[in-house]
Amino acid sequence: MSDIHRIIGVSRWDGTKFSLDQDSIAIEALVTIRINGKIVANLLATPSDLHDLAVGHCIAEAKTNDISFDEFNVSIDETGTHFLDISTSDDMSALMPDERVITSSCGACDRDGVDALMSNVPIVTSSPVSFSAVSINEAISEMKQRQIGFSVTGGVHAAGLMDNNGNLVAVREDIGRHNAVDKLFGHAQRNEIEINNHALLLSGRCGWDIVAKAARMNCQMIASIGASSTLAIESARQSNITIFSFVRADKGVLIGHSSRLK
Repeated sequence: MSDIHRIIGVSRWDGTKFSLDQDSIAIEALVTIRINGKIVANLLATPSDLHDLAVGHCIAEAKTNDISFDEFNVSIDETGTHFLDISTSDDMSALMPDERVITSSCGACDRDGVDALMSNVPIVTSSPVSFSAVSINEAISEMKQRQIGFSVTGGVHAAGLMDNNGNLVAVREDIGRHNAVDKLFGHAQRNEIEINNHALLLSGRCGWDIVAKAARMNCQMIASIGASSTLAIESARQSNITIFSFVRADKGVLIGHSSRLK
C-alpha cells in the first residue's frame, strides 16, 4: 500500500477540540511517460499499476489500441518523479500535443470550441451484447468493496470493467479520474480483453475526457455513480456510446441506445 497512501501527522477536530492524530493521505506524484527516450506526457497520478497507466494512456491518447510495446521500465529520481520508459517501433506521432485528449487538468480547457472537441471523437462499433441494469449496480457495489485506496484515504477515484455476464473483471484506482481509466484500459490491452464487449464503470461523474478515451478504445457502455456533463452527453451521442448515470439499485438515467441495457 506504500504506493497508494502515506501516513502523516494531523490535528483532528472532534467538534469541541483538536487532538494530535495520524491520517492516511492519497499519494499524488509526478509521473513522466517517455517513449523511445522522448517525453510524451507529464501526469499527476497515484504511483500504482504504472505499467497499466503507461500503456493505457498511450493507446487512448493515440486513438488506436493497435500498438505493440517492446520494453517497459520504471525508475524514480531524487525528486520523487516516476519515469515510465517505453520502447516501441510503432508510429507514436498521434501523441503530439495537438492530437491529445488530455491537454490540461480539466481535460479540455486548451481546446478552442466544442466542434473541435467533437471532431476528435471516433464512432464506436455496435455489437449484439447487452448489459443488465441490475448487474451493473451489483458490479459497482463490488467495485466499491475493492477500492482499497479509497477505503484507506477517501481521496482516490476508481474505474472498473464489467463483462456482459455481470462479472467485474478488473478495478483500478488513481487520484485522477482519467488516470484510473487509463490504467484500466492498459490492463485490458495487456491481457487482450475486448473492450467493446465490456462496460466501463466509474466511481464518480462522467466527463468529456472519459467519453473520448472510451470512444478511442471502442467501448460502447459507460456506467457511473455520478452525473454526466453536457459535453460528455453530446460526445457520447455522436460517438455511439450509451451512458447509464446516477446508478442505484432502483434507479438510473439512460442516455443513448436503450437496447444495450436489459
